[in-house]
Amino acid sequence: MYIPLAALLYTGLVQPLISPPLNWVFLHPFVWIPAFWIYAQLDGRRAFFAGWLVGLTANLGIFYWLVGTMESFGGLPSGVALVIWFLFAAAVGFHSAIFAWGFGRIRRWAGPWWPVPITVWFCALEFLQPQLFGYLQGVAWYQFPDIFLVTAFAGVTAMSFIVILANAVLFQLLEARRDRTGFVASGAAVNLAIITAVIGASLVYSTARLDAISVAERRADPLRVALVQPNHTIPRRDELRAMAPEAFARDMIEISYEALAHAEGIKQLGGIDVYLWPEGALRADPSQPRNREVLEFVRETGAEVWTGANHYEHRSESEVVSHNAAFRVHGDGLIDHRYDKNLLVPFGEYVPLRDVIPAFDRIFGVASFEAGTTVPRYRAEATTFVFLICYEAIHSTFVGRALTEDVNLIANVTVDAWYGDSSEQSQHLMLAAVQSALHGIPLLRSTTTGISAFVDARGRLLATTDVFTREAAVGIVRPMRVPSLYSKWGDWLAWVFVAFSAVLLALTRAHARG
Repeated sequence: MYIPLAALLYTGLVQPLISPPLNWVFLHPFVWIPAFWIYAQLDGRRAFFAGWLVGLTANLGIFYWLVGTMESFGGLPSGVALVIWFLFAAAVGFHSAIFAWGFGRIRRWAGPWWPVPITVWFCALEFLQPQLFGYLQGVAWYQFPDIFLVTAFAGVTAMSFIVILANAVLFQLLEARRDRTGFVASGAAVNLAIITAVIGASLVYSTARLDAISVAERRADPLRVALVQPNHTIPRRDELRAMAPEAFARDMIEISYEALAHAEGIKQLGGIDVYLWPEGALRADPSQPRNREVLEFVRETGAEVWTGANHYEHRSESEVVSHNAAFRVHGDGLIDHRYDKNLLVPFGEYVPLRDVIPAFDRIFGVASFEAGTTVPRYRAEATTFVFLICYEAIHSTFVGRALTEDVNLIANVTVDAWYGDSSEQSQHLMLAAVQSALHGIPLLRSTTTGISAFVDARGRLLATTDVFTREAAVGIVRPMRVPSLYSKWGDWLAWVFVAFSAVLLALTRAHARG
């Protein structure tokens, strides 16, 4: 009783260690072996609940920061936040339960060749599971482009496939040794050859892609950028609101001048072309009188400011519509067209069903923004960029639609102050950086409290800030684009696995009846 429980809890509890900020990916090829050992001995309901226990414990650990976030961002009582956290982890871990339920069936049907269909089954379920944060097994490898860039060919599912197949093959090797059936007779030798071939092909593809990105970088024009991180914590934002209406703009300008002085002292830079300010850096449009000093700043420096800002649209005397927006301010003070955030955070930026259940307004009391419907492109000489606000930058499907063929740079602005000093900042950055690897395009990320980052087209973190620091990261980005199959076909491999899994279910059911 205790040993099987310990084995299941081990697999679940180690998952957060593989996740950022620790990223102990060296544990990844072995972490599922204890759970597989238990799944192989169970069937039906017992297997289902064993898998659910693994998924529940893993997601409780990975997303522990949700409790504090719901309290500070959504205004929920602690007890309610704890219940939602538990239910969220249980829901996200549901695919682990389904996987365990089917583990024995597929294994018996496939015989010695079971590791491959089992891995396909896992990846299909992981992909189909609704993912608010898009956390798949393979994403943890994002700082290993020598193999991770296979995702530009077949999505993160390809990396998940490698990880889970490695666990399955190693488990089969251990079983063969325990049962003394021999590596050849057990099928372990063939499956070992398969995982070796998959890893080899992934390394070859990733190497070729690394070479292509290096060539594109040498041809791209440099853009000197300052990622401005003002350390506007929640209390600090309240302080600024209580000050003069110009307080937010003046604070951003002050740290931007500090960044300019720093950049002018660096020989390779000598100045700044673009200042990227975070989400909500300005509390109103740059054109508003309170932000007059922003226009004076860009005219004086000749640099552009790309910034998040709240936008208020007066549609009538009684109706004011709010947008979580982003603006590009040219060096001559001209303000480009506005981008309105498309994907709003429920219970943070809007309250679902508030028109149906008016009491939700009193319970949650959060701001209500209206979502945008388009993602405009911004062009400047050799640069064509798009704004992605907050967690828009981690949703691969949305990012894929936003990145038309001419886009060669992503400007991601966000507020991560709500999450406290937790692993959320590292996880959020990871999931945004993955998009660069998938699409072969660099990303600039400016946050209010960290982590701000320069991310290259490989998905590598070139420079990052600390959390809860007031600083500006200055550096050079080379806007470029190396087209990928993923950009064209999206999660094609995942859908192949889904189709194959449907066939698997039919075959295993027929096998069980026979």
